[in-house]
Amino acid sequence: MELQVEGQGNLMYQVAGSYYFPWDKPADYPEQAGSQGLVDINVAYDRAHLAVNDLVGVNVRVTLKEGQADSPLIDLGLPPGFSLRIEDLDALIAHFNDLPQEDTSPKVERYELTGRQILVYLSNLSAGNPLQFSYHLRARFPLQAQAPTSNAYDYYNPEVNGESLPQTLVVNP
Repeated sequence: MELQVEGQGNLMYQVAGSYYFPWDKPADYPEQAGSQGLVDINVAYDRAHLAVNDLVGVNVRVTLKEGQADSPLIDLGLPPGFSLRIEDLDALIAHFNDLPQEDTSPKVERYELTGRQILVYLSNLSAGNPLQFSYHLRARFPLQAQAPTSNAYDYYNPEVNGESLPQTLVVNP
């Protein structure tokens, strides 16, 4: 590319670029994938095909590879056309609140719902001490949707992070 100015005045320009990189390709091109992160997050749906009003179980496992996270947070993507069964997360919070104070296992402290995600606030996440929990989503409409990625990270240490792959869900009438 070559730019030339003819006449008087200042030449102002910007060059920008972008590209699409399919989710299934990072294994083939590790130099493009970048760091794999210091957190492993696995979000698994117990089935990919269901009917309207069916419940699908979601299993979450978060593992810190080294050290300890000071302010761990999980950002769980909500697939379009699904609603959260809030009772599951409320029961999870109650379970962790009933544990003794001296218990050092990872805990779910609270959660927040936004339109398209569930933010889950944790404590005591450290290497060698993974957190695992589950909840349910209800299929509201017939559709084929891609569940968004989910992320786990330490709020004040952005280099401590991990991401799960998106998954496809099919809801029949």
